[in-house]
Amino acid sequence: MAGADGQNLDLAQILATLASLPKPEDASNQTQHQPDSTQPQTVQQQQQYTLNNLPYPKPQRSFNERDQQRDPRLSGRTAPPTHPPQHRTSTPTIESATITEWKHGLRCINKIAAQNPNFVGLVQKLMKDQERNVKDWGAGRERLIKEQKLKREGEKTHRAALSLPGILSNTAPLRTPEREKEELSQYDQKVYRACRAMVDSQFAKLKNLGVPFFCIRPDLVLSDDAGVPDEKADATQETVKKITKKELLELQRKMLNHLMEMYGD
Repeated sequence: MAGADGQNLDLAQILATLASLPKPEDASNQTQHQPDSTQPQTVQQQQQYTLNNLPYPKPQRSFNERDQQRDPRLSGRTAPPTHPPQHRTSTPTIESATITEWKHGLRCINKIAAQNPNFVGLVQKLMKDQERNVKDWGAGRERLIKEQKLKREGEKTHRAALSLPGILSNTAPLRTPEREKEELSQYDQKVYRACRAMVDSQFAKLKNLGVPFFCIRPDLVLSDDAGVPDEKADATQETVKKITKKELLELQRKMLNHLMEMYGD
């Protein structure tokens, strides 16, 4: 009996021990949810190793720093500031080739003088050049007349000194009024050619400056015997008044007088 009681006691202890143990499902759940103490440490070590071994790019030095290392005199200086590119606005050109009336030409010349800072200086230079040329031509003609007078008086003196009978009786004088008149005519023709060249040069310069009536379109100028132009046109088209050559010449003279009054000395 004693042996049987000992066996029963041992069996009861074994059963109690088994009852206190967790079930297989609970044990498996605990095993699945139990955190692995080594896992975070391993991941952290891997991340630290990866971060330490990443090929970070080296910081680039600025152009000013490289220059300071090359030249010690540039140390302490800052790089010059960069400015954005500026876009220049071109001055709008004034269309003066279609102007055929004085009031529009006067308004246009005032705009040109206001927009072109070199306009007044160029016009004044044209006036001074013309004034100098006119003075030179006038002085040259007076000098020629004086030379003719001296030559005429000199010839009379020589003929009086040689007033021997029969020597100069059949010889005509060299300094005659006809010859002196021809010399003056030749000089005047020379001055005329020079004056035409000056006028053509001034005309071209005034045209380049955009002065009204000097850069007019050829199709707007009619011959003097063309009569009154027919200004009937389509209602959708803008009509431009046409003028004759005589009217154009008068407008050009009027414009030159205006420039003389405005910018002359």
